[in-house]
Parts: sequence; structure tokens; C-alpha cells
Amino acid sequence: MSRNYSSDPNGRKFISVTAFLLTIVLLVLLNILRLYAMDKFPQYMPDTQALPVRVISALMIIFAAIYVVFIVILLPMWYKSIRYVITDDEIISYTGIFTRTYRIMKISSVQHAVRVSLPLSKYTGFNFIFLNALGSNMPILFLSDKDCVDILELFRKKYEEKPAPEKPKGKYFVEYSSAESGYVYSDSSRILTSGEISDIAENFDNVTQLSFEDMNSDQLSFTDTDKQNEPKIGDK
Repeated sequence: MSRNYSSDPNGRKFISVTAFLLTIVLLVLLNILRLYAMDKFPQYMPDTQALPVRVISALMIIFAAIYVVFIVILLPMWYKSIRYVITDDEIISYTGIFTRTYRIMKISSVQHAVRVSLPLSKYTGFNFIFLNALGSNMPILFLSDKDCVDILELFRKKYEEKPAPEKPKGKYFVEYSSAESGYVYSDSSRILTSGEISDIAENFDNVTQLSFEDMNSDQLSFTDTDKQNEPKIGDK
């Protein structure tokens, strides 16, 4: 099962509006500067073709062109190219306009995830998640508030679903118990039948099966002070 996420379109709209307002402000300021220079120093600029005026006019055209190319054309294309796919084992990032970039990270390798949200991110889509693994990282950019919470919840569940370590196999095994502050014996299998004992006994000179009823309390547990003399499974 996989889930697909893309950039929040509110972020593109916010950047477009902000860039439009800044461009208008810059053009107005440059035009005021041009008119002021023409009015203040007429002896140096007898007509509108004077060099300072032409420079200011050229800057106005350049800023307007930058807005059209990068904000009106390229920004929507880049936003639409952003896509993230999260499967049971991997997270895949797709970005790029003219050249596509694919990044794959194993979910099991993620050490921690960091969320960064700017003010008013619920409305602007300025939510970011940075995944950090050993020797690499992956940014997840411009998410909606809902998608950001959803992705972090997926990672939290992945960590919780990690299987518990498998217990040693065998009739009896020893493990440390924090409740008992020491090592205890545990029974991890059923009592063998006489037929099963006979099959095992063919490869050994002496085979004895014990139950907990056959063992006294001293044999069932021991503390850290006895760690050096800890019985080893398989010792005869």
C-alpha cells in the first residue's frame, strides 16, 4: 500500500501574490526615482534618453521580466512537479522541471524526523519535514498542514510496529528481568512426549527432561551478583 502527497497549492498562491506586490513596489520606487532625477537635475538630463534614466527604465523592465518568467511560468510548473510516495518500506521524492530528480530513502533507516512550520503555515502551506538518516537526509517541502500531520503519524506508527526481538528457542532460556533485578529462567515450549525424547536421545548418551516442578527456587532465578556464574544454555 502506498500514499501520494504533493505540494500545497496555497503555497504557490502565497508566493505569487507576495512576489507580485514586491514587483509592483519596486517598479513604483524606480519610476519615482526616475522622475525625481529628471526633475531635480534637468541640466544633466535634458531629455529622457539620458543614461541614468535609461538605466532605471532598463531595471524596471528586468524586474517585470523576472516576475513573469519565474513567478508566472516556472513556479507553477515546479510546484506541480513535486510529489512524494510513501510505501510500506520506502519514501520516494520526485522533483524538477527540466530535469527530474528521484530520491529514495528506506523508512527503516530514518533516525528522526523534524517538522518546521512558518507562521500562518495552515494557510500558506509553508510546512516542511526533514528526514535524517545516517549519512543522508531528505526534505519534504511545502506540505499542507493536514499532510504534514499525516506523514508524521505514519512514521510514528512505523516505529511502534517494529517487531519485538525473537526470544531464544529451546525448552528453557535465561533472560534479564528488570522487575526481578536479575536473570530468570523461562519455559518457552511444551513438555516433550516420550516419542520426541526417544528421537532426540538417539544422538546423545544421556537425555533428561526437567519441568519447573523438578527445579527448586535457587535454580529458577539468580541476581546480578551471580552474573559471572550465569548458567549457559546447552551446558551439561
